[in-house]
Amino acid sequence: MNGETKLGVRSRTHPLRFGGAAAAILSVLLLGTSACAGEPQRDTRPDEISSEAVDGVRKASSVRVRMEQTGPEATDIDLTMDRRGRCAGRITSADGTADIIKIGKTLWLKPDDRFWRTQLGDGAELPRAFENRYLRGGTEHEQLRDMAALCDLDGIHRALAEEVGKGPFVWAKPVTLEGERAETVSGRAGSVVISTAGGGRTSGPGTSEPGASGPVRFVQRNTDRNTVTTTFTDWNRPVTAKAPAPGESIDLARLS
Repeated sequence: MNGETKLGVRSRTHPLRFGGAAAAILSVLLLGTSACAGEPQRDTRPDEISSEAVDGVRKASSVRVRMEQTGPEATDIDLTMDRRGRCAGRITSADGTADIIKIGKTLWLKPDDRFWRTQLGDGAELPRAFENRYLRGGTEHEQLRDMAALCDLDGIHRALAEEVGKGPFVWAKPVTLEGERAETVSGRAGSVVISTAGGGRTSGPGTSEPGASGPVRFVQRNTDRNTVTTTFTDWNRPVTAKAPAPGESIDLARLS
């Protein structure tokens, strides 16, 4: 191996990029906000619905983020992260699967065999020292930077706020969402769907009670014919991110 081997999931498969048109949001789904069961929430302005969805991400101390990209470059990402620098989860794409752990400024990446075959090329043999071990490096390392960005809750919020903030929004056709009636607002940035089956409960994103918040979902369609669905759940719950033992990882700095 040499310094030119790309160890991260290829950037073209990342379903969420930060900043500019690459982070375009086509719809926002907000569940669990206070409402009267079965009644449209017309006392709330459409623009307030989209703003509340984004603001919930900003206020969250921690959250589970699931990104599913369908289309030519299918990718699944499932990460739990907080604002103290802890993050853990898994990324799966056509290239393979990799487990991720991030604590502060250090990130561990554990690729599977298919991932390694994709990165090294057909016929290449993985050195035994790499088998079933993590790669370890700083979050600014060129091979880990994109992975670290997926664990950046502030960066995710900025990307969503930029696109959803383009508004304005107007009321659109109601839908059924996860078995509940939901109102919809649409705008240039996309649509916002809000559940009206809450029966008066208050459980929007960013609330302090763990588990009380409903999910928020953003859907993006890009120019590559891919559709990306990003769902935020498990608000403000503890994040379990345990550093692997020293013998279970290899320092990327040694491979340069």
